[in-house]
Amino acid sequence: MGADKIRYLVYSKGRWKWQPTKAMRVHGFNTVKMGRGGPALDPHGYPAASAEDKMKAVGLNMEWDATRHGLPTQGPAERLSKFPPGSVGDGYRRAMAMRRAARVAAGIVWSVEQSKRDSWPRAWKWIGPEFGDCDPRTIEPEHFINVDKSGKATGLIPRVEQAVSVTERHMVIKIWRALWQRMASMKYCDSGSDPSKAFMNKAPDPRQEIWSRKEVLKLVQVAWRHDYCGLAACMATMWDSMVSPIDARQFTPAQCVGDGAGGIMFDLARAKTGKAAAATLTQWSQAILRAYVADFGADFHQDAPIFRTRGRGKLAGTKGGKPWAPRPYTKDKLASDFAKVRELAFGEEEDRKLSDMRRSGAVEGDAGGGSVTDQSNKMANTVGTNTRLRKTYNPVNVASVKRFDEARTVGARVLEQNTTKSISVPAWEILLEKREPAKPLK
Repeated sequence: MGADKIRYLVYSKGRWKWQPTKAMRVHGFNTVKMGRGGPALDPHGYPAASAEDKMKAVGLNMEWDATRHGLPTQGPAERLSKFPPGSVGDGYRRAMAMRRAARVAAGIVWSVEQSKRDSWPRAWKWIGPEFGDCDPRTIEPEHFINVDKSGKATGLIPRVEQAVSVTERHMVIKIWRALWQRMASMKYCDSGSDPSKAFMNKAPDPRQEIWSRKEVLKLVQVAWRHDYCGLAACMATMWDSMVSPIDARQFTPAQCVGDGAGGIMFDLARAKTGKAAAATLTQWSQAILRAYVADFGADFHQDAPIFRTRGRGKLAGTKGGKPWAPRPYTKDKLASDFAKVRELAFGEEEDRKLSDMRRSGAVEGDAGGGSVTDQSNKMANTVGTNTRLRKTYNPVNVASVKRFDEARTVGARVLEQNTTKSISVPAWEILLEKREPAKPLK
């Protein structure tokens, strides 16, 4: 291995250690202590790590790479060695291995984004420190929630709710119950003795906030005027396609296809569910998207995100005396830029989110007579069969009640029509083809 630096292999407090990052710890990786090194010194003046320790660190790195890409681990599960056999931590390790094995058997390879959105490691961040080294048969309901002598709620549930949110608590308990059933199948515990079943895991009330079409037009207009062109194009695309912010900000030229009617759309598999979705656009959003691409002044790589941070052209200016260019939007940067534009458009008191646009589109479609099946196909989810999703994306409105009486007459006329078949073909060139330049919003 020569003098190459090995990732996460550090010298600390008189010995070598394999030191995972915070993000890696969420997936169950922990510090692995190694030898003290020497007698020779490395280029930094520390006692040189032995060849055995280097090989061990390389093996752990390979295991981490496999885990973050959703692949089977390649070596022994040393990262969870601190959890004794029969413990919750040991059961979690085996459950995660079985989940990966099931994906491999089905020929499913998770992307990095899908791995990041896996709820199991996220929940283990709370479950692991609390119950990781415990015998599951010794865990009681009071370990989740109890009241101390001062009348204050204690336990895992209050800690999660206070530190993050009720939504996070609901997810943690949901994963715990799924983990318990898997541990029961591995004979770590009894299926019917889950201590979390002693209390309800009530889901938080879904958000009901929506944007009107005029409000979205204003947001896009304000963003464009203040040079947030990437955000303006992203919002317009989101509004028409009804995709989530995380899907929209990752749109690439390779996903752009023809919609069979002379326009364009984005073909994608959603990161969380992996389901295929057709992100169709109207002429309005297509015009803004084309204007943004034409104004950018540089070619996009086929797999590079289209929507980028504030600035125009290949080089947007200088930062610290060095030239810099607009970068692809990250989750945090997209949220912060949207907050700035939202304040410019509607003032400091406005707190609706970018993600509320998806619900707003569902309300529009519902009021206009769109079926639940069509909505489910549009949003690439199970809203048609999932009561909670239905409640989340279709808040009750009077128009929905009145519409049903009229829908039968409309539906009869639709069934008599001869529809044409829509064909989608790869056509990234459509996005760059020469047309009348779209004028910036005023």
